[in-house]
Amino acid sequence: MCAYIAEPACLSDAANISAMMQRSFGQLLAKDYAADVLDSALPMMTSANEDLLATGTYFVVRNGKRNIVGAGGWTDLSPTRGLGAFGEGHIRHVAVDPSALHQGVGRALMEEAFISAQSFGITSLRCQSTLTAEPFYAAMGFERLQEIDISFAPDVHFPAVEMRKVLN
Repeated sequence: MCAYIAEPACLSDAANISAMMQRSFGQLLAKDYAADVLDSALPMMTSANEDLLATGTYFVVRNGKRNIVGAGGWTDLSPTRGLGAFGEGHIRHVAVDPSALHQGVGRALMEEAFISAQSFGITSLRCQSTLTAEPFYAAMGFERLQEIDISFAPDVHFPAVEMRKVLN
């Protein structure tokens, strides 16, 4: 296993993050989601969110100088409802390149997010996990709260799992 380091993302990383997300979500989610669900949802899931990239709490992991093999972070804004509860943050838009799975990339992203969130006074984190990523988040200390349906558009619904982790 390589020792990866997560660093804050830059706006100039957007194209590389989007390309990595297309590889990641396109390959990895296929085992847990029907093709028609992915055909509708993937176009809305695989573009880097420039607002997130500008937060300073969204991170990338690189394999070499430019090759991004993972991205993700947190905000104090809920992805669906705006401001969350006081002291609560939200894990946002996490992906790992399929070529870098099980090498510590996701762990590096989450550990950086935990440290960053705690430095801002965040005491718990929620995430909207894909069905595929639920075991990863459980291994990172998140507990399953409930199954949810993420609505990307009026007719685009994506099954997911809401999870929560209390930070030490």
